[in-house]
Amino acid sequence: MATVDSLVSLCALSVAQRAEKYDEINILPAGVKDRLLRIMTFYGTVSDYNISQLLHPGTHTLDLQNCSVTDTALKQIHCRQLRTILLRGCTHITSEGVAVLASQCPYLQVVDLTGCTLVTDSGIQALARHCKHLEVISLRGCTAVSDETLLELGANCRLLHSIYFSGTEVTDKGVIGLATGVCSHSLKEVQMVRCRNLTDLAVTAVVANCSNIRIFNFHGCPLITDKSRDALQNLIGPDKIQQVSWTVY
Repeated sequence: MATVDSLVSLCALSVAQRAEKYDEINILPAGVKDRLLRIMTFYGTVSDYNISQLLHPGTHTLDLQNCSVTDTALKQIHCRQLRTILLRGCTHITSEGVAVLASQCPYLQVVDLTGCTLVTDSGIQALARHCKHLEVISLRGCTAVSDETLLELGANCRLLHSIYFSGTEVTDKGVIGLATGVCSHSLKEVQMVRCRNLTDLAVTAVVANCSNIRIFNFHGCPLITDKSRDALQNLIGPDKIQQVSWTVY
């Protein structure tokens, strides 16, 4: 069996390296497609032109962070079983593509949009409204999102436990809305590093409302003062905070 498995892997590698020459990929069994998808995402060769051939209704995870894809690719993802999609550094995708993805993949749990600078509030609002099972979302470096994004996530995603929005322009209003929303008791990790508009009010809101917070990082936020240290006292003790970092200016 090991020999047969190795042969299948070699064949999959050969097809993946010459995918543009094959028109029959779409009729391959789901298991073979999964192998091809893993190989091609690793090499960054999944594109707007071949992604529909590689997917099937049972596709569970999609890692496109090494691939050059646009909204055209996202609009071809009709996978209701999709749980994880990684789009880190896919700088050509916009809110239009994310909104379509959200409507077609309502059971998404993990979404990584790190560095997707063209994605705005409307895209994340679509995710929040369609994907009620969302657990982890990364918006690091998404400079076009605002408080509206955090407010929408706080209003809709009660299972959200990890959120990263470092390097964005959000303010206290957004963080307060998130921390007092339906996910307040599920939140375990909040990363809001280098958010220049946040103050001690944001820190206090997370500490006061998110009783299960375990990782809380907000260093590099110039408006946060030493007053936040007092608020952090509530997180000290057994089964409390595991990691916290901040900068006092």
